[in-house]
Amino acid sequence: MSPHVPSPNLTLAVINPENLLHGSEPQHHFDKAGGTLGTEATWRLHDRDARILPVHCEISWHEGHFCIIDHSGNSYMNGCDTALLSGTPIRLRHNDRLQIGDYRIAIRLCNEDEEKPEPLSANNPLSALQATQRLCPLKVLGTPATDELAMFKASKPVPMDELDPQAYLDRAAQARVDPSIAEIFGKEIR
Repeated sequence: MSPHVPSPNLTLAVINPENLLHGSEPQHHFDKAGGTLGTEATWRLHDRDARILPVHCEISWHEGHFCIIDHSGNSYMNGCDTALLSGTPIRLRHNDRLQIGDYRIAIRLCNEDEEKPEPLSANNPLSALQATQRLCPLKVLGTPATDELAMFKASKPVPMDELDPQAYLDRAAQARVDPSIAEIFGKEIR
């Protein structure tokens, strides 16, 4: 008997759900079968300015990774102001950000064993409001939200040298770059 191998899946979640229009779900799960994003797609997204096409882009499993293939020439990744190259598979990574129309979308890669946020009902007109209350954008990223009452708690006084901008620059110049960050940006590690 072979051991259970979890199947990878991808969750896309709108991190600005206040922009969702009626009929648009705040999140969608994809497996290796992939799917499409658009106004007439697997994940239906509608925007006020009608910039989202019927099949705006697609999610596919390509060479062992989830990829996005843009069909619009009007999709953006990770804050870049250059649109994705239409028709070219672009590998998706955990915590990537996708911009489609008015929507900022968080990418979450996980295995089927991991907990998925429960789906919201398309028939419930308050689903977008519930999404903002239940799905904190930081939770979508896998980062814990900050304590709202933290500002009222007593804090230690900040030493004067920490308020000096030149001291910060000096410390930054001497700091080592985390290897994972250096790998992302292609910088040489000191």
